Amino acid sequence: MKTRPRIRDTVKRLDAALEMVRQDRWQVAGLRSGRLIVLAEGPARGRPPETAPRPVQELTPLARRALYERRSVTISTIHTTPAGGVEDWELDWPTILYAPINDPGLRPVGLLILGVRTPHWYEDEDLNYITAIAGSLTAFVIAAADPLRTLTRQERMVAYLLGEGLSSPEVARALRIERSEAQEAVGSVLRKLKVRSASQVSELLDDRRAANPQLTIASGD
Repeated sequence: MKTRPRIRDTVKRLDAALEMVRQDRWQVAGLRSGRLIVLAEGPARGRPPETAPRPVQELTPLARRALYERRSVTISTIHTTPAGGVEDWELDWPTILYAPINDPGLRPVGLLILGVRTPHWYEDEDLNYITAIAGSLTAFVIAAADPLRTLTRQERMVAYLLGEGLSSPEVARALRIERSEAQEAVGSVLRKLKVRSASQVSELLDDRRAANPQLTIASGD
């Protein structure tokens, strides 16, 4: 797959672009089933090296607002150390900014999230700049957040047939392959998509179509 080099390139470009504004940490996250999937993350200034990013995270109220209003939303508060002294940067840092990632007029496909360790108020010029950067990430997020991106072409066809309610024997007949090959492909699809049943594959495909109608089953070839 070619996703890893693209992610490294995106991180490098974003780090350079975001040097123009105040931020101590940033993430790019795609939307999937009402949650955020972390796709790329810049080096966190002052973050302990053992701290790992959360690959999947729930939407905060401020993130939901940015997605609903389709505009950058930021909050700045007086910083207080949380109980126990353990910080969650997105919840506890005094300055957080959410910029929706979307093409003009279309629903957002993800968020660009910035955090500052101290209280900071972004000027309109900064917000416009960050919003423009977020918009430029649309194609990257659509491709990187696509749950089918790790599947081979045959596996994507199997996923589509499973989503339409076909059983393994029916998949074998539809693709004109042996039942054993179809069963192996079905098992591979379920493992890669991290689901347990065909009904879950169907739900995942429905979410995929709703979030990214420009994607096709064959996307990623």
